[in-house]
Amino acid sequence: MKTLAVGCGGAGSKMVRGIAADNVDIAFINTDSQSDITMVPDDIRGCKGDSSVGRALAEDYSDRIDKMVSGYGNVIIAAGLGGGTGAGMAPLLAERSRAAGARTVSVICAPMEFEGRGRKAYESLAEMMGHADRVVQIDLDLVASGSPSSSFDEVIAVADRIAGEAICRIAEIMEGPFFSIFTEKAYTVAQVRDGAPEEKVPEAMTDPLWKSDPAYGKAVIHADAATYRMRKEVNDEVCSMTGIIPEIAESGRPGTMVFIPVPFRP
Repeated sequence: MKTLAVGCGGAGSKMVRGIAADNVDIAFINTDSQSDITMVPDDIRGCKGDSSVGRALAEDYSDRIDKMVSGYGNVIIAAGLGGGTGAGMAPLLAERSRAAGARTVSVICAPMEFEGRGRKAYESLAEMMGHADRVVQIDLDLVASGSPSSSFDEVIAVADRIAGEAICRIAEIMEGPFFSIFTEKAYTVAQVRDGAPEEKVPEAMTDPLWKSDPAYGKAVIHADAATYRMRKEVNDEVCSMTGIIPEIAESGRPGTMVFIPVPFRP
């Protein structure tokens, strides 16, 4: 089953540009010359932060979007929800992907509080929830809290890398029974540091990149070889902490990432 990862807007395009995953095609939808769908003249850049403009452009070019996603069994949409293009276009892209019969997952980054774009981002996220099969959410404020001395650009770079890694892992899991593994609607992620897996996995789960409840839903541990070998010990520790048996899936990628359910509020 073919997978397409689409970078939507400037932030989403950065998330997918650097990913390296087998059997994943990459496309871009943006209001610049790097977009695979030309939407605006060359001398116009961006939607000036107006998500209604991004939405209108996506509606105008919905036939081209349909052609872009046609033939793919899986579509992963990456977007930042702080600007006009990602916040406006990504929900419609999810809607068109679902209409084409693709399993659709959105990976989004919410803006930092000081940017003053929270309301627009959460409105877009709420719409996205209505169209995508699953949504993976990353809060830039929580990314920044892990590196308090980092500059804004450095925080964005870290978030792009985390989102890109999440996309690669989702694409890998999508090659199998995806919905029986990702049983909840919304997730966030946590990165597992080097060390004893039975210690580092539960530790990572206390530091998710979106506000969550450890006792809500079944976590998905996408485990490297070392962690998978210790899966019984990891399972016991996580179950002891949350009261819920996690899903532990073996990964072909280096390192381990945990997908933690986030309570879905429509």
